[in-house]
Amino acid sequence: MNYILTAEGISKTFDDKTIFSGLDIHLPEGKTVALLGPSGIGKTTLMNILSGVMLPDRGKVTLCGEDITGKPGHISYMQQKDLLLPYYTVLHNVALPLIIKGVKKKEAMERARQYFDFFGLQGYENKYPSELSGGMRQRAALLRTYIQSDKVVLLDEPFGALDAVTRAKMQKWYLEISKELGLSTVIITHDTDEALILADKVYVMGEGLRVIDIENKPDDFELTEEFIRLKKEIVSLL
Repeated sequence: MNYILTAEGISKTFDDKTIFSGLDIHLPEGKTVALLGPSGIGKTTLMNILSGVMLPDRGKVTLCGEDITGKPGHISYMQQKDLLLPYYTVLHNVALPLIIKGVKKKEAMERARQYFDFFGLQGYENKYPSELSGGMRQRAALLRTYIQSDKVVLLDEPFGALDAVTRAKMQKWYLEISKELGLSTVIITHDTDEALILADKVYVMGEGLRVIDIENKPDDFELTEEFIRLKKEIVSLL
């Protein structure tokens, strides 16, 4: 299998407390991997290592075969809050990663504008974040993340602050766009249902690390007996 992102032998200790040791993560190209586990288990620490903003004590991270351990900027990373700047328009917010990379503002805005229709943001280009619903803010934040790097997207609880109905809609929407764009995604979640709905592979972080592979999911997967069986298995591991 072709892995676009790998983390091998990752170990990290804080204040003499081992967060994880010898951990391996493999993200297949065009697929979604979920990191599932309780608070304090090390999910965000692992995400920081994958993104390059934190060095592991041991191990390495590779992207398309290139060692990117401790080298930020190669992978897009969207944290729990959307972090949209309130004094910039939605278009300016989305274009910001390109501007920071040195693309001229006018060109960056035009390149970003091309994706607004695809991400369901048409007509919101000149709105400000305060004028958007929670779901639309997340769409804008996800587009900004995609603009930064279209190879791998790291998402830390991207839908956690949304109400249940909006969250379900956003999950369905993300499944559709990730398939159309061929996105490779690592997502942190505390929600077993969300992990099973969005991911092709679930890494259950608890007493050790267990991997749940999910193949050939039907559109109504969450209503199937297989979904219930996997949910029970994951809950038992947690």
